[in-house]
Amino acid sequence: MPEQDERSEQATPRRRQRAREKGQVAKSREVTSLAGMAGVLLVLHFGGNYVFTGMSDMLTKFLSFQYGMDPFTATRVALVKVITLLMPFFVTVMALAVFSDVAQVGFFLKPLEFNLAKLNPLSGLQRLFSFNGLIDFLKSLLKFLAGGIIFYQVIKHDIYKLPYVSTLDFRELATTAVDFLKEALLYGFLYLFIVAAVSYIFEKWRFEKSIKMSKEEIKEEFKETEGDPKVKSRIRSIQREQARKRMMAEVPKATVIITNPTHLAVALRYNDKEMAAPKIIAKGSGYVAERLREIGKEHKIPIVEDRPLARTLFKLEVNSFIPPELYKAVAKILAYIFRIRSVA
Repeated sequence: MPEQDERSEQATPRRRQRAREKGQVAKSREVTSLAGMAGVLLVLHFGGNYVFTGMSDMLTKFLSFQYGMDPFTATRVALVKVITLLMPFFVTVMALAVFSDVAQVGFFLKPLEFNLAKLNPLSGLQRLFSFNGLIDFLKSLLKFLAGGIIFYQVIKHDIYKLPYVSTLDFRELATTAVDFLKEALLYGFLYLFIVAAVSYIFEKWRFEKSIKMSKEEIKEEFKETEGDPKVKSRIRSIQREQARKRMMAEVPKATVIITNPTHLAVALRYNDKEMAAPKIIAKGSGYVAERLREIGKEHKIPIVEDRPLARTLFKLEVNSFIPPELYKAVAKILAYIFRIRSVA
């Protein structure tokens, strides 16, 4: 197996298809996270106040026992209300996450497989301390640190509002919470947008590097796709032999065999009730021409020597009708043969 540093050639379409079938695609989880965050921002922008107001009303009714005195019944009603209010978040986030996956890799289902090697702790440690594992760890650490910085900046920017929060009613508190959350998510979205762009470019580069091929692998794939030249040559030889046998089986049906006289031979068949023109049913040179003459003698088929006509007919394909310009020359031969037969 060639080493990685020997793989200097771009992957072929077949290699890419095989990698895709194994679940190897250029996909960034940060792009999916970005799409999910975009979904949350959209819902907050167009319906955030409604959701938080509904949550406040639900909490007020729950604490004031408006859902009933039975704790199980009240909890069930409250949960249904919460799920109903949060459903736009779930649906929008899921839809955008699926869209982001399709945009990256198209419609793709990773094949399910059970790999015992993944349960091996040593294999897990090797993946953890590998180059790819180190890159993934650094990306996660960078996102965590950046998230902390963004949270600190948002708190620092709006910390003056905190003393007044306790004086707000539920509806005003909901509005303030929505504004605060939208601001924090917007900063996070802008940062994650940069991270996602860099991450996708890196994942694309890493994927392309992982599927590169060596020149030897390309040669082997070409043999698998196009076939080994020796095997193909053997197949063509067998096909020619079979075609020759089928052609020879048609010779006994010939009306005449035209030769030049030894090197070429062309067998013609004509039946005025079935054909509009004579048809070439066999032809050959050298040994094949000799076999045509032998078969013709065995079946008492007339053999006529006509060098120019034999050379012209030999250029035509087997099972083709002769062209009009040869009608006159062939008609003379056929008329001669029919005259002899009628006399006999």
